[in-house]
Amino acid sequence: MNGTRVFESLNAEWDVVCAEPGHAATVLGWLRESGIPLTGTVAADGLPEVLAELGRRDRARGRAHSDRWLRVLLERAAGEGAGALLAARVVVQAMLPAAMRLTRRLQAGRDYDETGQVVVACLFQVVRRFPLGRTSSAAANLQMETLHLASRELKAEGAEYDVVQYPFLDEVLAGVPAGDDPAEAAWASVLGQRAVQGGLLRDGEGVDGARGELVELLVWAVDAGRMDAGRARLIADETRTGRQEVGVSAVAWRKRRSRAVRQMRAVAEQWAQAA
Repeated sequence: MNGTRVFESLNAEWDVVCAEPGHAATVLGWLRESGIPLTGTVAADGLPEVLAELGRRDRARGRAHSDRWLRVLLERAAGEGAGALLAARVVVQAMLPAAMRLTRRLQAGRDYDETGQVVVACLFQVVRRFPLGRTSSAAANLQMETLHLASRELKAEGAEYDVVQYPFLDEVLAGVPAGDDPAEAAWASVLGQRAVQGGLLRDGEGVDGARGELVELLVWAVDAGRMDAGRARLIADETRTGRQEVGVSAVAWRKRRSRAVRQMRAVAEQWAQAA
């Protein structure tokens, strides 16, 4: 998995955890005791294959399956000793892709790696203190709790060091959980509001699919000072229909579209480098 230093360090640490004799067997034992048996072949391949197999089953069987095995490990993670730390580390590793997405979305004017450190630290705390009374949507709840905690931590750091505050963090915290992924739903709501305010969306337009990806990139570009707000609105308008405007020659239209593509490609490269 590609990432910045914090995520690369976590993956290097994960390699050490996986190399420890008995770790895979311990985790498989917990799962089997709870009625989630995996084959002996998986045990021989180690913890990476355990997570990979659980992921394959999640995709085939849905959220009910992920809730079962995550709950087994979360119950262990709430305890004390080496076993609790191992269980927590396995859950953290399983949630790293979500942590990377949250890091990008909470970055706003901050160093990506420093933001990632806060997100990962908050994720570990959430895993260790997860409310075991919740019986469903474990992964989504882990994401939302991490989002809430990391947002508060980042705001506190900003106040302490006089960093510019970003009000959309308050909007994220006020987001109403909905659907299978409340963190995604909260972000979609905030992104939609900010895009409408910036003139990047019209009434009735959503932020899903390719349109949503374009809008998120434009919002980031304006916030980061990589693009003028007027230019972002123009690109949003030009890409809305994909058809040549009335009164604009074919040559001028192609040049305009080519200029927009070049600029968006450059912004996308900057966005990737910032992450």
